[in-house]
Amino acid sequence: MNFELSTEQEDIQRAASEFAKGEFDPDVALEMDQDGRFPESIWRKACRLGFVGLHYPEEYGGQGLGFLENVLVIEAFCRVDSGIGAALSMADLGAEILIKFSSDEQKKWFLPPLAKGEKRLSLAFAESEDGRDISSISTVAEKRLEKYVIRGRKKFVLNASLADAFIVLCKEPNEGSVTLIVEKEREGIEVRTIEKMGLRMIPFGDLKFKDVSVPYESRLGNRGEGILHVEHGHKALGLRGLAQALGTAQGAFDRAMLYAKQREQFGRKLSQFQVIRHKLADMAASIEVARWLTYKSAIDYDQGETASDCLPIAQLEVKRRMVGVVDEALQIFGGYGYIAEHDIEHYFRDEWAIGVNLGKEESLKDTIVQKKLSLDPHKS
Repeated sequence: MNFELSTEQEDIQRAASEFAKGEFDPDVALEMDQDGRFPESIWRKACRLGFVGLHYPEEYGGQGLGFLENVLVIEAFCRVDSGIGAALSMADLGAEILIKFSSDEQKKWFLPPLAKGEKRLSLAFAESEDGRDISSISTVAEKRLEKYVIRGRKKFVLNASLADAFIVLCKEPNEGSVTLIVEKEREGIEVRTIEKMGLRMIPFGDLKFKDVSVPYESRLGNRGEGILHVEHGHKALGLRGLAQALGTAQGAFDRAMLYAKQREQFGRKLSQFQVIRHKLADMAASIEVARWLTYKSAIDYDQGETASDCLPIAQLEVKRRMVGVVDEALQIFGGYGYIAEHDIEHYFRDEWAIGVNLGKEESLKDTIVQKKLSLDPHKS
């Protein structure tokens, strides 16, 4: 086992951190968060510098690196600003499905524009109140001659009003599930935006498909493979969420540490009080645990270890630790932590939304137990 990042990985991490510190202006970030505005110019610059699509194959506009390198970039971005970092990391949501399941023509069609910042992608899977429940899909894709006609609705779609295309899970009569690449400009698509508390720079909403026609070539993979694509998409979304959670926790800790060093109470710096020092120590320990669970999950993904149970364990534990760290950071700020001008206020709101993307605790526990049972050589 090697617990050290390579020189190349350290360089990527350092470059991402320097970019974020230079480009993520706190005043502009506050304004974009309050307005619910995507950081367009920052995203385009990040794409030009190669921070988006690191894990894409080189022949399709990427750098041929692993998802771990992508995680390092997301972590560094969210450490500097949770809102901007998360927004940039979600602009190509679903790219991993294209990398694994799409044809060569489909990859050429979409991956290079995603890497260059010319297009944005998202996922449209869920239809129920539980954003990850795909047990009862009603959206239908009916094949007619050389096209599919889609009817139905999708809920809680990230980048709903921003994405240029969606990977949509549908039910094909008599064939099972199927996923289709659907461009937003297609006639018959309606988008309803929804206001939310955290991650306000990422548009959020519902989609309605009213007899939307897409060419037969829009189908990903084989018929009946839709659920397989969804599972892979959720895995990649989980890894992105872990990186966001880790960076957000670290960013909250950084701000709490700086505030504790500067703020005086009863003639002493906050950092001189033992209770504050112990809080900071617990926060630092939680972040280190979260970091190695996150990195291990990304390494498993890169090595194709599909049977590994690390990812759901990491989602459960990193989510808990992020919530604990950000909450403690807010407590150290006291009343000032609730003022919008302080970064910790929107870190507190963003932490909630990141936690939702990581999945429900009950579902994660069920997944962990199921994987443990399947991996246990002594199971009955």
